Amino acid sequence: MNFYGANPQDKDLKTWVWVGYGLQFLTLLTSGLALVIAVFLAYYKYDESIGSMEESHFRWQIKTFWIGLAATIAGMILLVVYIGKLVLLLTQLWVAYRVLKGAYYLYNNQSIRNNGFF
Repeated sequence: MNFYGANPQDKDLKTWVWVGYGLQFLTLLTSGLALVIAVFLAYYKYDESIGSMEESHFRWQIKTFWIGLAATIAGMILLVVYIGKLVLLLTQLWVAYRVLKGAYYLYNNQSIRNNGFF
């Protein structure tokens, strides 16, 4: 396992993880395009990160995207029966939680566990 600072590439990967979290957070304030860009970057940089701390963060960002997308689609469908707004609000809160938790672990140079919903 690589440790941050042992390889110049690690600093570059960490920067990409920060960009991903920033784009995910920006999605909460704008449309979902930033989230699509964030997941694209996570997939693009994932192979470079295998074996490093950043790998877990890219997986975290990818999982956040797919579950967030599914919940958003469900919320849009459920707008018809008037609980869609609640589902969409809870989805935004969940994405915000995942972004903040991921950023906290990244700031502390720690891997993040990807098992479970939270």
